[in-house]
Amino acid sequence: AFCSSFIYMFALAVLQALASNTFIAAVYEHAVILPDTADEPVSPDDALALMNSNMDVLEGAIKEAAQQGARIIVTPEDGIYGWRFTRETIYPYLEDIPDPAVNWIPCTDPTRFAPAPVQERLSCMARNNSIYVVANIGDKKPCNSSDPSCPEDGRYQYNTDVVFDPEGKLVARYHKYNLFRGETQFNYPKEPEAITFETPFGKFGIFTCFDILFHEPAVVLVSELQVDTVLFPTAWMNVLPFLTAVEFHSAWAMGMGVNLLSANTHNISFAMTGELHLGKRKLSSKYWIQKQAGMFYKQ
Repeated sequence: AFCSSFIYMFALAVLQALASNTFIAAVYEHAVILPDTADEPVSPDDALALMNSNMDVLEGAIKEAAQQGARIIVTPEDGIYGWRFTRETIYPYLEDIPDPAVNWIPCTDPTRFAPAPVQERLSCMARNNSIYVVANIGDKKPCNSSDPSCPEDGRYQYNTDVVFDPEGKLVARYHKYNLFRGETQFNYPKEPEAITFETPFGKFGIFTCFDILFHEPAVVLVSELQVDTVLFPTAWMNVLPFLTAVEFHSAWAMGMGVNLLSANTHNISFAMTGELHLGKRKLSSKYWIQKQAGMFYKQ
């Protein structure tokens, strides 16, 4: 059984991307519903039940953001199942995420690949609300002895960001390259990925949490690939004096001269708070919305 009380917060802002283009973006801070234990494996059905509990909350945030006029919403790293897993216990939560080049809309063609109920539901959230949805889930890729780097259990496991467009099509997939200490449930990609995609309102890049402290892919996306806006799912622990979320993310966005849509998890026990969207370009019309125990508050 999962607790029915929850909190979610998101912020809306009008951002400028191209010289003549503005758009409304939303970022979402979620108090993740965590599994009872991350030390023992659970059944696929139990894993999906937990993920659906988190996606129930996510769906409410997406609907509200779309009603407020947002064109894109970013959700946190680990926002669908939590963190602190082992390699074995994370496995029931993983799906095989294809290359976006396959031109796939999971919402309308859910059986094209292996069962992917999480991707199907995220795709439908995007499609039903005509909004870009950015989420963080786990990818699994089988391998065998022909690959000298193949893990002993015969699979790679990746911390992965996905983006679905307003039709529900998978348009971006990013495997986190700079894993934080303790993320032993995941593998490092063989090479850093510099992932971008185009929208009618600008060019976007994406990376995850700890990536922001490194040259690849973070700096490469801006300096070489010239993105307008960076999407940044994160599970960021605020660390004084220089690594609090608002402080560091603001500094990075201003220094790089781009919009940074940062969506953090909300867990005060781990000092995980703070979500924002800002950049060197002018930001206006910000709204903060909180939902707790079924009631909305606008600040």
